[in-house]
Amino acid sequence: MLGIAGLVLAVVAIVALIWRGWHMVVVSLVASLVVILANGMDVLPAINESYMGDMSAFVGSWFLLFAFGSVFGRVMGDSGASAGIASSMLRLVGERHALLVIMVTGLVLSYGGISAFIIAFSVYPIAAELFERADIPKKLIVAAIMVCPATLGMVMMPGIPSTQNLIPASFLGTDAYAGAALGVICSVVMFALSYIYLQWEIGRCRRRGERFSPSPGETLSRPDDANTPPVWACFAPIALLVVLVFVLQRAMSMSATDAVTVSMLASVIAACLLYRGRLANVKRAVGESCTSGLSSLVSVAAIMGFGGVVVASPAYQGIIEALMSTSLNPLWQGFITIFAIAGITGSAIGALNIYLGSMAQTLLATGLDPAMMHRVLCMASVGPATLLPHTSAMLAANQAAKTEVRDTYRYVLVSCALLPILVSLLGMALGLAGVA
Repeated sequence: MLGIAGLVLAVVAIVALIWRGWHMVVVSLVASLVVILANGMDVLPAINESYMGDMSAFVGSWFLLFAFGSVFGRVMGDSGASAGIASSMLRLVGERHALLVIMVTGLVLSYGGISAFIIAFSVYPIAAELFERADIPKKLIVAAIMVCPATLGMVMMPGIPSTQNLIPASFLGTDAYAGAALGVICSVVMFALSYIYLQWEIGRCRRRGERFSPSPGETLSRPDDANTPPVWACFAPIALLVVLVFVLQRAMSMSATDAVTVSMLASVIAACLLYRGRLANVKRAVGESCTSGLSSLVSVAAIMGFGGVVVASPAYQGIIEALMSTSLNPLWQGFITIFAIAGITGSAIGALNIYLGSMAQTLLATGLDPAMMHRVLCMASVGPATLLPHTSAMLAANQAAKTEVRDTYRYVLVSCALLPILVSLLGMALGLAGVA
């Protein structure tokens, strides 16, 4: 019981310290020590192997993508390309549909294989321009940017090349398009609910007289439309990014991570060449944005280190064994177990890997449709991973937007956690009713 109490106390410590503005490295180390001491683990081996092992693995996997993503966002912002995109979109749909533009942009990028981490940096300059012009309070910007990439663009829509959508395929013998009908229905419901909710929050803010305000120390340029690049040049780097990711994965069978890395580099180079006359100091912009991106990477990797300590703790292992030994319907057991793992660790990927690695054959032996199970279990992983404020993708989004978690979390909680949980329950009901 002491070990379980330690897990709970560690989560409480994370929430309390994040709310007080402590750096994520400090937060993750304090929480890790609470878990280690409560579970009677050896301190140094746990820190050196579990914490540093998972942290360094994440840094190694995401180093280039965080750097390129940050540079891409900075170049798009400094050149006026983000302002040009915002202006053209607002002329097309009007300021009242600024939220719709951001959500669709995030959805397109995620369907193109871009991870939520990179979307946070790539979309933020455009979203900031749109929010400023539509005069929407900035505390809503993280939810607006991440709601599609972190929900329907990660696990609901069939064919999404995300890691979360590919993990079940490797265990269940399905493919990325498994459960297509179920996924499309849930995606439409999720998009509609999140759009309605965030528009309602925007309306509430306006009725209270709240307006857009840049973050402390942040300067947003707002050039006249005449001073922005031509419309085609504004959209060209983003179009190149989406198309190149698709081509590299489909035509050259490149892995998703490698395809995105190459595509991000190509898009950065293309943007620098297209906007070379509009960037006052390319060397400074690249250097500062790399520093910013890698600072964000360390913060996110630190919480992954905490997840490594949690997974190695005896209390966590006991919880997982208890969940997996229940006599529930196999699909419900999988749903609840993945939900619990994702909620504790803040990792949808970890939840799917841990559960399916042990129970995939048991699930297949039940005779249930593997395609339906693929989609339902995918959806079970995403909502709980965002219930608590230490979710890695949301930390990256707050870093990119220069916002505080305590200001943005309320809106992220509803749009990226509570609504996806409701939609995943709908998916479970549809799946048990025979929809796949």
